[in-house]
Amino acid sequence: MNPYTPPAAAYGAPYAASPSHGAAPTEAVTELAIESLRQTRPWVLFLSVLAFLGSGFMLLAGIGMTIVGLVASKGQGFQSLIGLAYIPFGLVYVYPAVKMWAYGSAISRLSMSRSTSDLEAALVQQKHIWKFLGIAAIVMIIVYALMIGAFALMAVGGKFH
Repeated sequence: MNPYTPPAAAYGAPYAASPSHGAAPTEAVTELAIESLRQTRPWVLFLSVLAFLGSGFMLLAGIGMTIVGLVASKGQGFQSLIGLAYIPFGLVYVYPAVKMWAYGSAISRLSMSRSTSDLEAALVQQKHIWKFLGIAAIVMIIVYALMIGAFALMAVGGKFH
């Protein structure tokens, strides 16, 4: 018994890591860790597909609204502005969709290899997703605060006229 080896997980014996990228197996990934990630994979892929579809529909709607607004008669210019706003939002959805798909693929590789390097790759993809969502939440809080402030100023300004 080697006193310098890491302890085994309480929920199951660790699996020896498979050699990955020419490295010798020195660490282990527990079955609980693999199974937990494996159970999240279908949901991650489902959300990734929804994000890809949502992105595609937003891009099509944005392009369509912009074209209709530009071609239509007067009074439709606002529609083309809204259409132009949809396009960047549609593009923003592509990044998390790609990262979720990569995360699901990394989970598949981990399920087969049981390699710590594949576990790390999955966790890196997961980190990218959460970082993006955190930044998006901060941006939305700022946008909402600015909108509330603008509406408050308009309401106050409207009372004095």
